[in-house]
Amino acid sequence: MLVHDWRQAELLDRTGIRVTGVVARIVPHAGRGGGNDRGEIVYTVAGHRHTVLKELGGKHYVSQKGRTMCLEASVERPLLTRLCGDRYPDGDDGFPGGVLTAVAATIGFFFVVGRWVIKRREALAASPLHPQARRVGIKH
Repeated sequence: MLVHDWRQAELLDRTGIRVTGVVARIVPHAGRGGGNDRGEIVYTVAGHRHTVLKELGGKHYVSQKGRTMCLEASVERPLLTRLCGDRYPDGDDGFPGGVLTAVAATIGFFFVVGRWVIKRREALAASPLHPQARRVGIKH
């Protein structure tokens, strides 16, 4: 997912054009614990009308329909958009959080594997040699 967001951001950097969109409706956040409302934004690229649903919180706060918003849309893929000023299409908050989660999970994974290897080596070192190992001359 992180690589996907990164590639989409690079595509928008290469082929993005600024367009003006209009908030057609506000979709309230349905989850518990707050959250930002989402806005259905209508915009036009190359004479074709498109609609996108974007989170309207933080620095892009919009509370009413009919307001105009700046979008960057890809010329190659007009449905790929980001709000002006954002680096990533899904918002700038998700990407750093995803990277931190992936790094923490990787560190935790290597810690667990490392502990398992150490415990396994200690168990093998403490066990008596196999009878056939002594006979053939294999060292443990």
